[in-house]
Amino acid sequence: MAVSSWLSLGPIATGALGLLLLGEQAPRVLIGAQMVGIGRAASGLGVFGAAILWGFGLWWLMLTLLITLRYVREGLPFNMGWWAFTFPIDVYSVATLTLGRMTGVSLFEGLGAAFVVMLAAFWLVVFGRTLYGGYHGHLFVAPCLADGTSAIDATARKNAARPIGGRTWRSGSAPVCASAVRSPFQ
Repeated sequence: MAVSSWLSLGPIATGALGLLLLGEQAPRVLIGAQMVGIGRAASGLGVFGAAILWGFGLWWLMLTLLITLRYVREGLPFNMGWWAFTFPIDVYSVATLTLGRMTGVSLFEGLGAAFVVMLAAFWLVVFGRTLYGGYHGHLFVAPCLADGTSAIDATARKNAARPIGGRTWRSGSAPVCASAVRSPFQ
């Protein structure tokens, strides 16, 4: 679950990037309606709003780095959730580089380049670990089937007439790994 804390950075960065791009295009779009002044104001507001979101994203990035480091010390096991490292850093890198281009502040350009390097490192690690786990067959495993039990185990039979996920399953029609499904109605 520690890795999933990175996912919140994605919408923050997407919001910043959206404000930048919409603000950048506003003067060109509004020139046809003789609203150039409003377009320039929208451009400035886009940069201002994006800078606020970018700052919040930087705070979130530092927080998630600390959370992840805490769990790495305890032995963070690899799983497919590690792909959550890649997309948020990707969009945050693009937002940072765009903010640098639009403001002319070289700090943003330098940080954007550092984030791209961080993204490449994360991507290579996660891709390599995914290939390794897939090749050795321990990445794509259903834990409830690992001990060789049938798809409908004793727990599923016992709960055959009880609702699972809002639906009542009849004996013999329970989903694979039904014992792993926990419903608030049970």
